[in-house]
Amino acid sequence: MPVVDINDLVQIQKKITQVRNICILAHVDHGKTTLADSLLVSNGIISQRMAGKLRYLDNRQDEQERGITMKSSSISLYYKGVTNEEDYLINLIDSPGHVDFSSEVSTAVRLCDGAIIVVDVVEGVCPQTSVCLQQTYVEKLKPVLVLNKIDRLILEKQMTPLDAYFHISQILEQVNAALGKIFASDVLAKEDIAKKDTYESALEEVDDSNLYFSPAAGNVIFCSAFDGWAFSVTDFAVTYAKRLNMGCKELEQVLWGDYYYNANKNCAVAGAQEKAKKPMFVQFVLENIWSLYDTIVIRKDKEKLPVIAEKLGIKLLPRDLRLGEPKAQIKTVLGQWLPVDRTVLEMVIKHIPPPNDISDERAQRLLYPENADLSTYSPETLALKEDFKCCDDKSENVIAFVSKMFPVHIAQLPQNKPKRFTEDELQARRDEVRKRIEERKKLAAQTELESLTTGVEKLNVETKEVEEEISSLCEADKENFVFIAFARVFSGTIKRGMKLYNLTPKHDPRNKDQLNLDSPYVTEVIVGDLYLFMGGELQPLDEVPAGNIVGIGGLENDIIKTATLSSTIHCSSFSELSIMATPILRVAIEPVNPLETPKLIKGLKLLNQADACVQVSVAATGEHVITTLGEVHVEKCVHDLEENYAKIKVNVSKPIVSFRETIVPDATVDMVNETIVRTATDKDITKKIVTLQTANKLSTVKVIALPLPQSVVDLLEKYTSFFKELSSMSKSSPVSEKSTSLLAQIKTNLTAAFKDFDLKELSSYNTAELVERLWALGPRNCGTNILLNLSDYEQPNLWYALNRTADVDSSRIGRDTSDIRCNYNSSFVNGFQLTSSAGPLCEEPMQGVCFVVLEWSVHASDDELNTKSFGPFSGQILTTAKEACKQAFQNQPQRLVSPMYSCNIVVDAEVLGKMYAVIGRRHGKILSGDLTQGSGNFSVMAILPVIESFNFAQEIRKQTSGLACPQLIFSHWEVIDIDPFWVPTTEEEITHFGEKADSANRAKVYMDSVRHRKGLYVDEKVVEHAEKQRTLSKKK
Repeated sequence: MPVVDINDLVQIQKKITQVRNICILAHVDHGKTTLADSLLVSNGIISQRMAGKLRYLDNRQDEQERGITMKSSSISLYYKGVTNEEDYLINLIDSPGHVDFSSEVSTAVRLCDGAIIVVDVVEGVCPQTSVCLQQTYVEKLKPVLVLNKIDRLILEKQMTPLDAYFHISQILEQVNAALGKIFASDVLAKEDIAKKDTYESALEEVDDSNLYFSPAAGNVIFCSAFDGWAFSVTDFAVTYAKRLNMGCKELEQVLWGDYYYNANKNCAVAGAQEKAKKPMFVQFVLENIWSLYDTIVIRKDKEKLPVIAEKLGIKLLPRDLRLGEPKAQIKTVLGQWLPVDRTVLEMVIKHIPPPNDISDERAQRLLYPENADLSTYSPETLALKEDFKCCDDKSENVIAFVSKMFPVHIAQLPQNKPKRFTEDELQARRDEVRKRIEERKKLAAQTELESLTTGVEKLNVETKEVEEEISSLCEADKENFVFIAFARVFSGTIKRGMKLYNLTPKHDPRNKDQLNLDSPYVTEVIVGDLYLFMGGELQPLDEVPAGNIVGIGGLENDIIKTATLSSTIHCSSFSELSIMATPILRVAIEPVNPLETPKLIKGLKLLNQADACVQVSVAATGEHVITTLGEVHVEKCVHDLEENYAKIKVNVSKPIVSFRETIVPDATVDMVNETIVRTATDKDITKKIVTLQTANKLSTVKVIALPLPQSVVDLLEKYTSFFKELSSMSKSSPVSEKSTSLLAQIKTNLTAAFKDFDLKELSSYNTAELVERLWALGPRNCGTNILLNLSDYEQPNLWYALNRTADVDSSRIGRDTSDIRCNYNSSFVNGFQLTSSAGPLCEEPMQGVCFVVLEWSVHASDDELNTKSFGPFSGQILTTAKEACKQAFQNQPQRLVSPMYSCNIVVDAEVLGKMYAVIGRRHGKILSGDLTQGSGNFSVMAILPVIESFNFAQEIRKQTSGLACPQLIFSHWEVIDIDPFWVPTTEEEITHFGEKADSANRAKVYMDSVRHRKGLYVDEKVVEHAEKQRTLSKKK
C-alpha cells in the first residue's frame, strides 16, 4: 500500500514550482532500475529489503527474465524537502540502457527537464554513457551524476580508501571529458557556420562554467543503490562543520579535491598529494564507510552493530539485529544513516529546474524546425512560445506533446479492476458468510447423507462450469489492448472530453493551406480518460495542469507514434525526436498458417504503434518486413506479435541486410600483392566512356562513371537530411537565412573536398567551376552520388537557393531557355536517379559515384522528336540516360559497400584470445583493446560487418563462458575490397588460391544472397567441380 494518497499528488500537480520531471539514463547494467527501486522505498511502494531485487518498473515478463529494461516506465513520487520542508512531486522515468532500445530513451528525454546520469565506478564511461550525455545536451536538459556501485571497489576490487579516491577522480574526469567533447564539437560546428573564425575564439567566447560535474557544486552523488545508501559532499559537510570549526559552505568546497586538514591550524590546506597527506575526502568520508564494510561484511562482527548504531544515531529493531546475512545488515545500517532516496531526491529538487524554467534556446528547439526562419511564422504562432516558456496552467492555449503510444491490457485499466471494499462492506460480507454457514449446518442435520452427497456433486459440477466460463471470458479479454498516449502538458490544462487539434509531425503553420481541418496533417480529437502513471498501474485523473506527465486515453485511432496536441491550429508541430541509433536490422515476417495473414497485418499495425523505433513496411516482393535496431529488439517484437498483438505463430526470415554499390580506382596490385603491369591500352580512359543513342537516333549521350573522394561522400552523407528538406521545398517558397548560410558553407566545403577528385584530364574546369556544374544528387535528390554536367548544355543550378530573389526562379538565371534540351531535363535526371537507386550488382543503392555527362545532344526540332513509332521522346531520354549510367558503372571496378557495427566489449583478461578468435571468424577488425584502470577487464573496440553479426552475442558468450558482453551499434559503411566477379587468373593467384578458388569470394557470397532474396538471376552451378569419388577401403 502506498503511503501517499493519490489526491495529495494531484494537489501538488497544480504547484508548478514544486514539480520535477526527471529520467534515469545509463549504460546497460549500471544500476538504473535498482536506483529507481531505492527511490520507490521512500513512498512505501516496495520494502527496503526488496529494493534492487524486485525491479518494480520492469513489469514485462521478458524484462525480468533477461534482467534488462526494454521500455521507458514512469512513476510519480512524493517527497518532502529536508531544507525547506515543502511537498514535491517527482515524475520519474526509468529508461533502458541497452542500445537496441535507445529509441525509448529518446521518448523519455523529450518529456523531462533533467536527467540522472548513472555511471558504474568499476566499468567507467561506456558507449551508451556518452550517448546519454549527448542526448541530454541536444535536448538541453540539466544533468546530475550518480557514481554507483561504490561497494564493488570495497568488496570486489579490494581497494584502499586512498586508491578508491583516485579511481573515482579518474571516472569523474572521464565523464567531464566526454561532456566537454560534446560541448566543444557543438560550439565549433556553430562557429564554423556563423562566423568562420578560428577554433580558439569559438571556445573562448562561450561560458562552460556550469557545464561540468563537480562534487563541490552538489551535482554529484556517491552511491551503492543495491546496498541502499548514497551521500553527497553536503551531507558530510553538515556533519563535520561543528567538529572542524569550519563553515558548512566552506567545507563543501574543500571536502572534495586536493585538500588535507591541518589540525593545528583548524583549516583545510591545498596540496595533499604533493605533501603525501590524506585528502579530506578519504579521511572524513571514505574511511568511515570502509570501516563499516570491514566490520559488518568482511569480519562479520555482529556484536558491534548496537555500538555502531548508537554512534551513527540510528535505531535498529530487534529483527534487524537478528539478520544473518551481512549484506542485509549493511543495507539496514547504511540505509538508515545515508538513505539513497533522501540524498538523490534532495539533489534533484536543488539542481533540476521546475517545468516553468525552460530556457529560450530549448523552447525554440522544441517548437520550431532547426533551420526555420522565425520571421516567416505568423504572430499567433510566435506568441505561443511565451505560453510554452511560462508553463501556465491557466493559459487558454493548451499545448501537449505525445512522445509514444503505450500499450496497456484492458484488464489493467482502473475502470476494469475490481474495487476495494470499505470496512463496512467487508463486515457485511463476513456476516452474510456466517449466516450461510449456519444455514448449511441446519440443512445438513435435517437431510440424509445420500441426498447431501448428491447435492455436493451437483455443486461441484456447477462450480466447474462457472470456472470454465470465467476462464473463457478471460481468454477473450486477453486479446484486447488499448493504447495510452505517453505525454507531457507544456501549457494550459488538459481535461477529459476536451477537443484538441492533433498535429502530425508534417504540420507546418506557415503553409496557409494546412490551417484547416481539410489538411491531411490536422485532425480534431476528443481527450478520453486521463491517467497518472504509477509504474505498472494507472490512476484515473479528471484534469492535468501544465508541467506534468500524463497518460491520455482514446487517441489510438488518431496517433501512430508521436504527435502535438494543441487548442490552436496555429501551433507548430514539435521537432522530431533525436534518435541516436539507426534501425538497420530487417527481417521478413509471415504466418505459419497462410490463412492467418489478416491477423498478422492487424498485429503489425499494433506493433508499429506500440514500438517507438520499429519500422513496418511491405517490400516490393509482397513480404511484411520489420526494421529494428538489433537482435534483442527483433526477439522482443516477435514475442509481442505472437503473444499479444497477432496471437498467431509466425515464421521469421534470416535478417535482411542492406548493401550499397560503388566503384573504385583501378587496382595497382592483385590478390597476392603482386604489382599489376598495365599497358598503354589498359590506361586508355576513353574505353570506359559509354556512348548511347535514343531509340529514334536523334539524341546522343556520352557518360563516364568516376569514384568520388571519401571526403566528398562523407560531406554529402552528413547533410543528407538538409538536401532532402531542400528538395521537398518548392522553388518559389522562401528559404531561411540559416538554410542559406548552411548551403553556402556546404558549397565551400565541397569545393575544398573536390580538390582530391581525379577527372582523368577529361576537363579543364577548376574545382569551383566543377561544383557550379553539379546537376543533381541521387538517389532521391539527397544521396551521395553526383550527376556532373561537362557538356554544352546549361543545367539548372543546384545552388539556386543562394541566388534566390523575390518572384524570380533563380534556377533559371543565366540559362538559355530556348534550348530544346530544357524540356527533357527532368527525364535525364530521373534516369540518373533510377540507376543510382538500384545498381547492377544486386539492385542496391549506389554510393560515392560521379556520373560525368561529357555530351548530350539533340539533332531535331520538338515536332520531329515525338513520333508514334518510338513513343514519347521524354521516355526515350529517361531510358537512355538510365542505361548509359548503368553501363558506365559496369565499365569500372565494382565493389559492394557493407554496413558496419561498432562493437564495444568489456572482457576478462583470461578469455581475451577466445574473443579475438570469434571476431576474426566473422571478418571483424580490432581497433583498440585497453586495460580498464582499477579492474582486470579489457575494453575492446572492434568493427564488425552487420551481415556477420547474427548470433554474435550468443557465440561470444558461449566461447568466453559468459565473461564477455558485446554492445553493437551502427557505425559506418565500409567498402568490401574484393571484386565480386574475381577468379584466379595469374600464376601466383592460382598457386595461392588454387585453380578452383577453394576459399569463397566473400563479396560474391553477399551479392548472391541479396540476388536470391530479390528473385534475381544468380550465376551458380549445383556441382561446380565434379571429381570421381575414390574409395578408401579395398573390397574384401
